[in-house]
Amino acid sequence: MHVKGGPIEDVGDQLTILLTLKDRVAFTSRWMSYANETRFPFKVLIADGGTDDEASDLLSDGKRFPNVHYEYVRYKPDLGYSDYYSKTADALRRVDTPYVALADNDDFFIAGALGDAVRFLVAHPDYATCGGQGAVFWVLDSKANEDFLFGNKIEWKATFEPNSIDANSATQRLRAQAVSTADTFFYDVKRTAEARRHYDIVRDICPRDLYLFEQVVCFLTAISGKSKRLDGLYLARQRNSPSRSGGMHTERYGDWFGRMLVDTWSDDFSKFVQATSTELAKADGLSEEDARKEIVRCYRMLIAPALLSNILEEPTITLPMSTIVPLVRRLVNMSESSLLKRVARTLYRRAGLISLDFVYGTELLAGRVPNAHRDAVPMLRFLARNRDVD
Repeated sequence: MHVKGGPIEDVGDQLTILLTLKDRVAFTSRWMSYANETRFPFKVLIADGGTDDEASDLLSDGKRFPNVHYEYVRYKPDLGYSDYYSKTADALRRVDTPYVALADNDDFFIAGALGDAVRFLVAHPDYATCGGQGAVFWVLDSKANEDFLFGNKIEWKATFEPNSIDANSATQRLRAQAVSTADTFFYDVKRTAEARRHYDIVRDICPRDLYLFEQVVCFLTAISGKSKRLDGLYLARQRNSPSRSGGMHTERYGDWFGRMLVDTWSDDFSKFVQATSTELAKADGLSEEDARKEIVRCYRMLIAPALLSNILEEPTITLPMSTIVPLVRRLVNMSESSLLKRVARTLYRRAGLISLDFVYGTELLAGRVPNAHRDAVPMLRFLARNRDVD
């Protein structure tokens, strides 16, 4: 697949892997060692925003990984997300191949699947991205018992997700993406020109929520074109590596529910909606208002499962709530001509022992308020009168 001096694959010179770094040099060494051992056939551009010289010492000597065709660029330290966004946007300007894929240093690409993705995009210009099937793995029984780099036991899991997103309209593609479970979409092979444009937008709006940043990229990608999901294994992601950016962000700001209570969230979300709705309006010829509504709708669909999982962990959420609330919502959404809806509504409104909060599942039965009907008579009579309104 690869000989010293450059890749010889038919598409080897058309794809660059952009490996963004911030410390965790041991994982970078593992990633590069695997690429060297497997004679990785594609270019690798390494954008380092680390705070020390360890990665530079490792990668500045090209003889250490002779079977990897890579370029190492040292950036100023990633002291915040704005530095990371600027670094990535600049690095994409340095990519000289028509296709690019982003990589983390604790994950592994399958080289053959990358080649298949490039070939597909070459043959299908109406597709914006192409990837394959994802796997996750856990490194157990680590020798150091802390670094999770290597271990005597590796557990891994891969399930087939055939979700290509190939609708003709950007709106339809966004809706399909919102209910997709494919985990590799962010890491698909993309057309470099579009990836540059998307990260320029990210750099400009500078979201302070890391997960919202990922959704900006995914929404912009879905708007820009179709996405193909190939059958073969494409990417394996380590779930238990320490100091992952996502894990550190969650530890600092909380889960989906918690992050929406951070004081910067409203501004981030407004910029996300503005940026993506502007692109959607252009792509589908929608008004800005209609595009905005569609973006919000798709975002709600996307995060609802994760948000529900977080909400169910709250101590105020009980088992009756998880059962009653969906039933109540179904009744509410029924047509006014529905006999079942009318009967349920009458029972709820007139049966004094049914709690007012029954519809939320927080309380099912309740006692009557003493003399409530007698005390309410003047109000009820007043409201029942026909009056002329000036």
